[in-house]
Parts: sequence; C-alpha cells; structure tokens
Amino acid sequence: MTDTPLRAATDWEEGALPGCGGSPSRGFVLHAVLALAALLFLNVLVATYVPLEIKGIGSSYLIFFYHFPAALNVYLFYFGLLVFSVAYLRTKRPVWDRRARSAAEIGFLANMVLLVTGSTWAKAAWNAWWVWNDPRLMSAAVMSLIYLGYLMLQGAVEEPQRRRQISAVYGILAFVNIPVVYFSIQLFGQTSHPMKFDSMSAVEIVRTRWYAVFAFLLLYTALYRWGYDRKTRAERVEDALHRIRRIEERS
Repeated sequence: MTDTPLRAATDWEEGALPGCGGSPSRGFVLHAVLALAALLFLNVLVATYVPLEIKGIGSSYLIFFYHFPAALNVYLFYFGLLVFSVAYLRTKRPVWDRRARSAAEIGFLANMVLLVTGSTWAKAAWNAWWVWNDPRLMSAAVMSLIYLGYLMLQGAVEEPQRRRQISAVYGILAFVNIPVVYFSIQLFGQTSHPMKFDSMSAVEIVRTRWYAVFAFLLLYTALYRWGYDRKTRAERVEDALHRIRRIEERS
C-alpha cells in the first residue's frame, strides 16, 4: 500500500513513449511544427517532383502518397496498442492504459484516412466507390469496426480499473485481425485491389512515397502525444478529486 502514492506520482511523470521522463509535453510544439512543415513539403513534392500521371490510372495515383502512409501507421499504432495492453496486464500501471488508448485513437484516425483515400482512389481509377467482394477493402472496414468497439468500450465501463483490464484484453485480441488484413489478398484472392503497379517504380515516386511515410509519422506521433497529454491531465485531476473526497469522508 505504501507504494501506491509513489507509483502514481511516477505515472504522472511518464511521457507518451516508454523511457521518456519529465514533462509529457516537453518538445511538443517543436514536434508539431516539424510535422506541419514536413506535410507542407510533401505537398510541394506531389505537385512539382513526381509525375502528374502514370500509365494505367492517370493522375489518380497521387492519392497513394496519402493512402500508403495511412496504411503503415494503422499497423504501427495498432501494434502499439497491443504492446501497451500487454504491458498494462503485466504491471497494472495506468500509464500503459493511457498509452494504449492514445495509440488506439490515432490508429483509428489513420484507419479512417486509409478507407477514405482508398475509396476515393478506387472511384477515380475503377469508377467504383466501394467493391463489396474486395478482400482488402472489406477486411480493412472490419478492422475499423473492431477498433471502434475498443474506443466505445472506454465510455461503457465506469470503474477505471475494470475498464483498463477489459480494454487491455480487447486490445490484445483485436490485433488478431491485423494479419488477416495484411494477407487478405493472398488468403482470399485478388479482385479490383492491385498488389502493385509497375509504373509506380520510378525513383521520384519511390522517394516521395517513403518521405510521405516519414511526414505522416511525424504528424500521427504528434497527435498521439497530444492525446496522451490530454488523458494524463484529465486523470491527474480525477485522481486529485478522488483523494480530496477520501479525506473529506475520513474527516
């Protein structure tokens, strides 16, 4: 019992990423500015550096520079949710739950960007907003619903410790869907969704694609840090109010 106040104090000092001590918001403004600058430069590259059209699908391929980074960040943040959930079950420290919930929110945001850009690209390239028998599209949609369930769970259970426990188990089980999405075309067959475009192997396109991954990673991690800081402040206030109520009850 004597470890509880010390552990709580340590939790408040933990940053959004493991091993990052001090104030959670340290360096956030610089991080956000760099992310916005990187995205601005990405738009310059898309407008001036890469080909405006490629054989087969024309200029619609340009949305790929926003679609591809979203896909990688979906996998990254949902994997982060998995790791943080396991860490919470092992340690029972609230800091891991805050990290898990923050990762889930950004993963879901990237998931929505993935679906919207994918649908927009499909309409431009194949004249169909949605193909119901496409395994990649449908598995990505199911994935979004699974993780939406995780987010809805946060407001469905009032008791904090029980909510953290259930959420951690859910976050671990939800990750089972990720390999299904990744290997969906190999598992269920290819329909309208392409595995690759030979015409997208130009050096300019490849360089810009990986720069786009870097730029959006900066953005999504900045949003992740903001979400984590917001949760830390809210739980700190909630914890202080709880302590005050306990003191009043004793007196």
